[in-house]
Amino acid sequence: MSGVGESRTELLNWLNDLLRLNYKKIEECGTGAAYCQIMDSIYGDVPMHRVRFNSTAEYENQVNYKILQSNFTKHHIEKTVYVDKLIKCKFQDNLEFLQWLKKYWMNNKDGSEYDAEARRRYRAVGTSNSGNNTPISYSNNSSSTTLNVAKRRSTTENGGYLSRTHSLSSRYSSSGNSGATRRVSSEQVIALQTELSQAHNKIQSMEEETGNFKEALTAMEAENNFYFSKLRDIEILVQTTQDFIKEGLYSGDVKELEKFTGKVQQILYATIDSQPNDEVNREHNLENINEETPLHNGHHLPQTEALSSNNNLIIDEETF
Repeated sequence: MSGVGESRTELLNWLNDLLRLNYKKIEECGTGAAYCQIMDSIYGDVPMHRVRFNSTAEYENQVNYKILQSNFTKHHIEKTVYVDKLIKCKFQDNLEFLQWLKKYWMNNKDGSEYDAEARRRYRAVGTSNSGNNTPISYSNNSSSTTLNVAKRRSTTENGGYLSRTHSLSSRYSSSGNSGATRRVSSEQVIALQTELSQAHNKIQSMEEETGNFKEALTAMEAENNFYFSKLRDIEILVQTTQDFIKEGLYSGDVKELEKFTGKVQQILYATIDSQPNDEVNREHNLENINEETPLHNGHHLPQTEALSSNNNLIIDEETF
């Protein structure tokens, strides 16, 4: 377990001594460049010209980790690299991975010397204006070196001018597009606000209707309770009268009184199914009655009330 459990100071001293770096914190290893060069110090086959030590963007760090994973695959190293954690440059994740990597280095590194600065020196530091990514070659010929330097200077100046021009044009173009985007966004916001206002008005209207329904329901319940109490009083009166008749408390002929109480009970306990007229008779009654039906006292009964009177359980002969 050598290398595992070492302090950050020991690991940083080992890393800086091996790679000739000047890392101050373990978190700096999160770029992946140091991990790539540690593997290069073991096998010497990592394409160091592609490793980016001065990366400033996350996509550049992802390039480093792709190189590292490719080297792991090449040497059949069965180690899962949690790139999404390491690339965030968090201390604990990078500390644990660096501890594992040092242990692997100690188990696989031979005794040969490793020149870390030389390996980093020959990585690509620029590209031509035509997009050719071939690394710049170094030569001991001074004239050749002078020509290469002049060529690089000219290319850099021209490329810098073109890049500045492209940057300005892109800036104006993006500002115009952003203005259109803002306009579209403001229109969408206005449309959403209008829909929200309409929905709010509908909700208020529905709440008012619900309030009216609740008030009507409360009034209907009160009225229902009122008439139910009346019917209950009538029911008690009829039952009491029938009990008195059975007990013989009434003198004389009580047949008519008994008939009357029985009819009242029949009305009280009648249901919809016990109505004498069916739907056909009800439709026939509708056809035969006039718009208004006269009463004995000279007043007129509306059509609906006349119809209900035809459905009563008491006939004219039974009225008192």
